[in-house]
Amino acid sequence: MSDPKKENRQSSVRISELILSAKSLGYQIEKLRRERFLTEKVVDLEEYRKLRSAHAVKKVLVVDDEEESAGPLATALEKQGYSALFAADTAELAQIIETHAFDLVLLDLGLAWLDGFEFCAAMKGNQILRDLPIILTGRAAGKKEIRKAFESGCDEFVTKPFKLERLLRTIEYFMENY
Repeated sequence: MSDPKKENRQSSVRISELILSAKSLGYQIEKLRRERFLTEKVVDLEEYRKLRSAHAVKKVLVVDDEEESAGPLATALEKQGYSALFAADTAELAQIIETHAFDLVLLDLGLAWLDGFEFCAAMKGNQILRDLPIILTGRAAGKKEIRKAFESGCDEFVTKPFKLERLLRTIEYFMENY
């Protein structure tokens, strides 16, 4: 016949041994994880630099249907270190707003498919978009139209035809200060 006290002690010893070996095993696993972590590259510096430079490029949303000015404007913006997103119709504008982040809006008031004043007011009324600078452009605007532009929330008004150098300086000012 076996002694129940002796069996309890033996099972206690086995349980204690299992607990100690489990702790030891856990410690060994943690040690291996740390060693592997220290030998792996956490961040590839070149990938980080590429990612950062891609995000560092500020984007200008140009809402204008004049195709002849799009090319020179895009080239000039790229030379200044900006990226241009062009919307020539409602579908393109909606797609850009939904899928891209941008830092400034250059909006032509002479669009048949969009009321620039309403669009400007809607952007300034939007919690997410209100801080984006908006530069409105228009042909031979009078004081009344310019006043209406600023009342709708634009940050600057540039009369068409504009001098490209002046427009670029204005864009640069708003990119650096807003």
